[in-house]
Amino acid sequence: MNERPLVLVMEDAKNLLLNTVITIRDQTGLPPSILDGIVSGILADLRKEACSEISLASARERMELMKKETEPQEENDNGKDNNSGI
Repeated sequence: MNERPLVLVMEDAKNLLLNTVITIRDQTGLPPSILDGIVSGILADLRKEACSEISLASARERMELMKKETEPQEENDNGKDNNSGI
């Protein structure tokens, strides 16, 4: 199954958001200057979430790298003869 290109998904999301803002404007009668403040607040919240998402992904990647680096070392340690003749 082919997934839709990301650029098309992004364009659809943008259009949905814009249509929602227009609907809210029409329903509430709020002027664009007020809507701008609301949308800016939402954008700030999304940016915080994006930063958290990036931090979590980075931490996961570091953990995976550390795990991969320690696995060969553990295999070498287990493969050594603990009876060194002493």
